[in-house]
Amino acid sequence: MTMEGSGLRVVIIGGGLAGALAGRILREHHMVTILERSSDAYEVGAAINVGPNGARILSTLGFDKTKVGCLEVGLTRTWNKEGKLLQEDPKDFIKEYGAPWLFQHRADLRKEFLRLATEDSQALGVDGKPAILRYNTKVVDVNVDDGVVFLDSGEKIEADLVIAADGIKSLVRPLVVGDQAFSTARPSGLSAFRFTLPREEVLAVFPELPVLDRSNPATLEMVFSFDPSDRSGVMYPCRNFELLNLVCIVPDSRLKTATTESWTASGDQDELLECFSDFPKWFLDILALGKNIKLWQLRDQDPLPSYVKGRTVLIGDAAHAMTPHQGQGGTQAVEDAEAFRLFNTGDVLRDDVARILKDFDSVRRPRASQIQNNTRKAVNKRSPEEVYSFSKYNWTYPGVVEGLRRVKAGEDLIQFQ
Repeated sequence: MTMEGSGLRVVIIGGGLAGALAGRILREHHMVTILERSSDAYEVGAAINVGPNGARILSTLGFDKTKVGCLEVGLTRTWNKEGKLLQEDPKDFIKEYGAPWLFQHRADLRKEFLRLATEDSQALGVDGKPAILRYNTKVVDVNVDDGVVFLDSGEKIEADLVIAADGIKSLVRPLVVGDQAFSTARPSGLSAFRFTLPREEVLAVFPELPVLDRSNPATLEMVFSFDPSDRSGVMYPCRNFELLNLVCIVPDSRLKTATTESWTASGDQDELLECFSDFPKWFLDILALGKNIKLWQLRDQDPLPSYVKGRTVLIGDAAHAMTPHQGQGGTQAVEDAEAFRLFNTGDVLRDDVARILKDFDSVRRPRASQIQNNTRKAVNKRSPEEVYSFSKYNWTYPGVVEGLRRVKAGEDLIQFQ
């Protein structure tokens, strides 16, 4: 199939967070088709945060925080496993970083990104045509140099630009990097129990739980073992305080059964409580309310030698899979998507794609690779100060246009005021 129209023919493989938002960026000037292998927009998983570096970008794209049920973070609290409050840190993120730190449910965020990619242009107030979203579409191969995507149906789609947003198990990653060593993200040695609790169920047991207090900004509560076991528990509200999100990270060596890299694998509540039996009683009492618990093997990827080859570029988890220890996975997907603004300046032709992708790679790969390295270092934290030691770097980003100017001028990409 050959796409007809003005601008570049863009094929995005994967309609998750990174792919959907890339579609929003490119739809104003190009013909965009998003290929999604699932049958609908149902999104598994739990809550997700978007840091100020991502929220600043979203504010320029028609992003509707009300539709998503976003909560702005105003306080973080850090506890040790003995139940001692080590740090209580109120913050005005808008004042400090120019944008809020946002909590939301992953399903709500993806739904909004897909709306931004596919809604009628007049209703959205933008030029160009909406992206075409094709469900039940499985990609089996890609000619990364020529920009040809092959489907399991036998269909062949020709494109000027191919964006691989196909996740941690990316089909396209080894085709771009050319090294089978990068074909699969490696187990990190840690797994995460994840679940959400409805507000009414929590308040029925804990009627004055501070983390669900709507009269205050959203709070991030964190409990750390601060010992060689590297265990941690995190909880925060989302969906307008209607859900309480919990994530508990534990070494695989403490688990009775092997875990898998799956959002839907079930976790055992008794095992969860046993793994954190020496944590504060109030925290264990909340864990005891858990239902439909999932157990997710955390994987990460070594920084790649390149994100681009020919007409193809990797973004999101396909490019820089990382564990959640710095909470930057989703926000880096937002930064990736914003970088396609390089294709919206002037009349971009097919012959320009390789040159622009080289510029894209010169900004995005060093930035995301450093975040990956910061995330790995954060696993072995032993104090609240270490927990937040990378925050200023993580939450500071100039955007791709200014970032490219700095890179070409030999300046540091991330600069602090």
